[in-house]
Amino acid sequence: MIAHVRGKIEEKFGENGIIVDVSGVGYEMLVPVSDFENVNLGEERKFYTYHAVKENSEELYGFSTLAAKKLF
Repeated sequence: MIAHVRGKIEEKFGENGIIVDVSGVGYEMLVPVSDFENVNLGEERKFYTYHAVKENSEELYGFSTLAAKKLF
């Protein structure tokens, strides 16, 4: 399991999607709208993650705090 991701915000897309570059690997994740609004391109951030595996999809969710992840 991926517990957290720390890297540079490379892209923001849609209403709550971001790509975080971690040593040349881009992790696409969905974040709460509050986190989406508070991140800036090029800044380094840490997100606690939840990897959701479903029958026909996989999604990575990111949260700026551990409490927000646990609430999810």
